Amino acid sequence: MTKKKRFGISEALTRGLSETIHVVENNTGIFRNVILPLSRIELDPDNPRKLSIDLSDIREGIRPEDPLYQQKSAELERLKELAHTIKANGVINPVVVYKLGETYRVVAGERRCLASILAGKQEIEARVFNEKPKGFELKLIQWVENTAREDLTLDERLGNVRDILREYLLQHGEVEVTATLLKNITGLSLSQTTYYLAAINAPEDVQTEIQNGNIRNLDKAALIAGISSLDLRRQAMDACINGSSLKEIRGIISQNKMLNKNRAAITASTRGRNTAKINMGTTLNADVIKTIIECVVAHREYDKYLSVFTQVNWMDLRQTTKAFRKLIELMEHEMVV
Repeated sequence: MTKKKRFGISEALTRGLSETIHVVENNTGIFRNVILPLSRIELDPDNPRKLSIDLSDIREGIRPEDPLYQQKSAELERLKELAHTIKANGVINPVVVYKLGETYRVVAGERRCLASILAGKQEIEARVFNEKPKGFELKLIQWVENTAREDLTLDERLGNVRDILREYLLQHGEVEVTATLLKNITGLSLSQTTYYLAAINAPEDVQTEIQNGNIRNLDKAALIAGISSLDLRRQAMDACINGSSLKEIRGIISQNKMLNKNRAAITASTRGRNTAKINMGTTLNADVIKTIIECVVAHREYDKYLSVFTQVNWMDLRQTTKAFRKLIELMEHEMVV
């Protein structure tokens, strides 16, 4: 089982995203930092960070008959951990809200608001926009907030990127969406944006596994998305779901390509002429070769060669191949004699 990859971002990228949000703020309208009563804050239903829990669950408790009881309870436990930190240190970064009538709707910082209520706080520091940021600017602010989090699922992250691209195209017209364009919008590296686009445009079977939470790693999703063969893609997905590392999945793809290459070479070499020798085939399972050798040397006329194979490391495919070739050589010798 490989170690779960964390989606944390570097300090350099954090600074870059902070600069981005300042640009967004300056282009969106006037904002001010104030202390707001938590009682006047409500969550934004359009936030791409979909929490299973809401304000009523925090203030009134989760009802056991709620169909999302288990999911909400798990979310509540995570919020309690954040609430403990807020009790000790307060809210370090202000939440971002916009004024909506007599209330304030959260643009970024939902978990901080909910955890502050759990911590018994009455107020919270907030950066307030006089009006709701528009389209692309809103999605970009939420992206900055959500990118800093490490507990988002891959499906949520892909959904955030889709939202940003959709709003960008609405604002700037139809342009070609490239990894470079996404890099310039989000501040992520070119390799990351390449992987994001590969996962977003993945075949339907890959998308389904991502949505179901079975594929959780962006690098693996991008790699699997690029496999054109349905059977090989299914094999790679099963390996991913069963905990195979990125290197192991690449190995599966490479082995398949090698086998196909060998089959093509054999077909090409035998087409149109008589076969001059017998092809013994190939196998990736060393136990097959070990069993064949053991069966042969068990016969009386070959048991004198038993010692030849006692030192073979059957886990080493190279040694196993040499042992099999040696067996063929010995059998040919015996039959000639």
